[in-house]
Amino acid sequence: MLLDLSRLVSRVGYGPPTGIDRVEQAYLGWCLETEAPLFGLVRTASGFSLLDRSGVQIVRDQLVGEIPWGTRDLRAVVGIRTPAPRGRAEASIRRLSVSKSGKNDVSSLLRKAGLGEFTYINTGHSGLGADTIAQIANAGLKIAVLIHDLIPLEYPDHQNPDSVGKFAGKMQAVCEYADLILANSKVTAEKVRTQFSEWGREVRPVVSHLGVEVPDVGYEKHEQKRPYFCAIGTIEPRKNHKLLLDVWDEFEVDGPALHIVGRRGWNNQPVFDRLDRAKDKGLIFEHNDLPDAELWPLLHGSRALLFPSFAEGFGLPSLEAAALGVPVVCGDFAVHRELLGVYPVYADTDNIYLWKQEIENLASSPSGQVSHEKNRQRPNIPSWRAHFDAVNTALATLG
Repeated sequence: MLLDLSRLVSRVGYGPPTGIDRVEQAYLGWCLETEAPLFGLVRTASGFSLLDRSGVQIVRDQLVGEIPWGTRDLRAVVGIRTPAPRGRAEASIRRLSVSKSGKNDVSSLLRKAGLGEFTYINTGHSGLGADTIAQIANAGLKIAVLIHDLIPLEYPDHQNPDSVGKFAGKMQAVCEYADLILANSKVTAEKVRTQFSEWGREVRPVVSHLGVEVPDVGYEKHEQKRPYFCAIGTIEPRKNHKLLLDVWDEFEVDGPALHIVGRRGWNNQPVFDRLDRAKDKGLIFEHNDLPDAELWPLLHGSRALLFPSFAEGFGLPSLEAAALGVPVVCGDFAVHRELLGVYPVYADTDNIYLWKQEIENLASSPSGQVSHEKNRQRPNIPSWRAHFDAVNTALATLG
């Protein structure tokens, strides 16, 4: 296997991992556990670096903080400017690499390394440019891609203006060159099938739900004098934090608290401004760099996870909350029904008064349970073991 680690390396220095980062980390751990020949591919600012298994292991240890990144090299200092943490990471990658190439010569890099019998695996939507994927295919490798969603194509108004075309180009490259397409849900698989059909290729993505790993909850819950709620995810338009701010505008100073966990994203300045003003009221707390060791107790002690996103490919926080037994309030979308069943309270993501009513019900309940407790059947929480069993079976079909 040739695992693309470009996204994880590019995210160094940007705080706790996002949902997609967690997926790529899971694949990294799984690949290292297998006995199959393994290499890693990283696109840095200076070009491509190829890592053997020992190099991949060291990078894994550096990513989780078990060993530090090295110092920046000359290319990181005088070359294309990158943030200092990423510069150190890329310099470490270059020192660990068994071979390197320029940005436009990855095909020769892979041929010289004799990787023509390998399968290239991309799980982070990074490095999927048409030129790169074409070169990898021309070097003889099979290509397997995990698609998380097609949200940039479905909701372009919620994206950076220049990101929609780039994303479309990536997906068109996957449509043309991928030998295996993995999808995180049935909903995502159907959307991929429909979109790729419009582009002229009939595909049947392999569906395998992502694994959910939650630590043991033997620790004490995060306690506060007043009931509180959590919202987890990058603060971007698609996540619809505006609705939650509208709801909390209705509460007096003795109302419940809201903890918003996630870094600030893009194209959302009005929400950022409101968050800055809301801090004066003392009900809303923003956590941009909350480590897992603090996130889990915070979520576990909350009255509910509030998840008002306009669209999701998977919605990992909602499953993590369900695994902890924490109630979930979310939009009534097909992917939520597929993964969560009847567990959540489903609420119209445009109706602030319905959300306010549900939040008040949860805040006033001593147990913090949802109002339709008798119908709350805990969903089946998918495991990484089951996910990778399915991936193994699918990879075997590539020959």
